[in-house]
Amino acid sequence: MSLETLAAVFTTIDPPDALAREAAVLARRRDAHLLGMAVTADPHAYPAFGTYMAAELMAEISRKQTRDAEAIREVFEAAVRAEDVRGEWRTLSSGAQTVAERILESGRGADMLVMARPEPDVPYRDDITEQVIRGLGHPVLMLPPGASLAELDGSAVIGWSQTREAARAAFDALLLLEPGAEVTLLNVGTRQNQAEGPMNDVAAGLARHGMSVTVTHRDPGAESAATVIRRVAEETGAAFIATGAFGHSRAYDFVIGAVTRALLADSTLPVMFSK
Repeated sequence: MSLETLAAVFTTIDPPDALAREAAVLARRRDAHLLGMAVTADPHAYPAFGTYMAAELMAEISRKQTRDAEAIREVFEAAVRAEDVRGEWRTLSSGAQTVAERILESGRGADMLVMARPEPDVPYRDDITEQVIRGLGHPVLMLPPGASLAELDGSAVIGWSQTREAARAAFDALLLLEPGAEVTLLNVGTRQNQAEGPMNDVAAGLARHGMSVTVTHRDPGAESAATVIRRVAEETGAAFIATGAFGHSRAYDFVIGAVTRALLADSTLPVMFSK
């Protein structure tokens, strides 16, 4: 499997420099086309705000977003030139849609989407991220502050559970991994025997793609699954974490959704989420 198109999604809230630089580095290493995009929000699409805003205030918000998007474009294009990759830029208006809906509409042609981790306590930013992960249909790679995308191809921890999302994550990770990569397929739970058979099948499938796979089980005890995943990634020297995101039923979402949100909030490594 190869990564042919990588989409980097910028917001007018988060600083663009790290995401532009790291996305361009990843595109160069994978010889991928890099699509950059920023979506400006139409205040009229958010009735809770638009109903009470004066027309001039809404116009100024729109103008500021346009200026911010132009500044992001300049940062993105400088990163594309610095890494000598194939790139294109899109400044998009949400129009009557939400920002997340516009991102989904424009991002589905990419093999993978990369975003900066949401800043804490920024209104609506977490909602946008969750909607994109849930709705894209392709993996979403989250870049934490200070993390690098330069050497993702050598090692990963893949979280395993008996879910569709985990199965997708295991093989979506191949978009980033090179043959010979050290892969830890990790099950966190107390019912090891139920996971071993399917895990071994997945491990064998990854091995046929040239991965060097270790199957690991950890009982979390009093710790959260996300804490165990982060610790195993640190112990193994993994370059990134791949995991299923949220769930396809309310029962699974209660468990997987908690892990997703914890990794979004606290992981210091890049995390690839598959839904």
